[in-house]
Amino acid sequence: MTRHIVTTDDDPAIRKILQIMLRKEGYLVTACEDGNELLALLRTRAQDVDLLLLDIKMPGFTGLELLDMIHVSYPQIPVVMITAFNDLDTGMKAIRMGAVDYLAKPVHRETLVSCVKRVLDHAEQEKQQHAEEDKSKAHMLKLEQELQLALSALKDATVATLQAFSETIEQKDAYTKGHCSRVRTLSVALGRVLNLPPETLEILEGGSLLHDIGKISIPEDILNKTTSLTKEEYAQIKTHPEAGERIISHLPLFKRYMPIVRSHHERIDGLGYPDGLKGDQIPLEVKIVSLADAFDAMTSSRAYRSALPTEIAIEELKFFSGTQFDAELVDLFIEHELYLL
Repeated sequence: MTRHIVTTDDDPAIRKILQIMLRKEGYLVTACEDGNELLALLRTRAQDVDLLLLDIKMPGFTGLELLDMIHVSYPQIPVVMITAFNDLDTGMKAIRMGAVDYLAKPVHRETLVSCVKRVLDHAEQEKQQHAEEDKSKAHMLKLEQELQLALSALKDATVATLQAFSETIEQKDAYTKGHCSRVRTLSVALGRVLNLPPETLEILEGGSLLHDIGKISIPEDILNKTTSLTKEEYAQIKTHPEAGERIISHLPLFKRYMPIVRSHHERIDGLGYPDGLKGDQIPLEVKIVSLADAFDAMTSSRAYRSALPTEIAIEELKFFSGTQFDAELVDLFIEHELYLL
């Protein structure tokens, strides 16, 4: 591809000499006699220009003034300054202002050709590097977009699976219709009161929906029994946290919910099940779901009793604050009126 070089000099003889020398090297050369002509050309053809040779001392716009404007408006075009002042200060000033190099008059052919080739080769390398960087950025952006889509699809699938499990539980226990969903609402609301991070809120949401998954292993005649449970039946009911843990242990995506599934019947005083955990041994997420689970259970109708009024359920939370439930969570639950949700 023929490189296009634009020379700007008020001396017609120098313009002619530069044209002749550069055209012999195979370059396309356009000559401008002053800054106005150069700026007019750039306004319409800047994308076709590969290099500018710019005289420093000219009437009208000086070379340094033009350099400043070009550096701002056309930073992609390399500029080599040509000066009649054969001193380092002038050339260095031009370079500080954005020129890539400078030549002193009279310009010798070998020096000109060498400088032009060096500048054009460097510009081409930078152009290719920028193209590769742009290509890499575009590729990374595409990968990020694909990853976000995949994560979004995975999250949707995960939520759908959680809801399906929740509905499966409720199909077995007709008296707990909507229980898991309500526990999720209360748990996430309490988590937000505590300013918990999004990752923890997701654990609360998923763990709430799955907390009773182990009830799938309990016979329906026990789950829906309208009279008091026998000692043996109650012992079987108490196996559902461990059964739930076994079920989700086969699902890697759900393993982060296992503490809630296994421990949501633990108590602060250590009298819960299945492990008798107490106090700080119980994770915060578990304490939150345990409170939400108990409150919804008290205010929902069951096979063996009617729903308790909200006022009575609140009094029960207060009574068991510090023994069954975390005292701070009980206070926040009541203070922020989460019982109205």
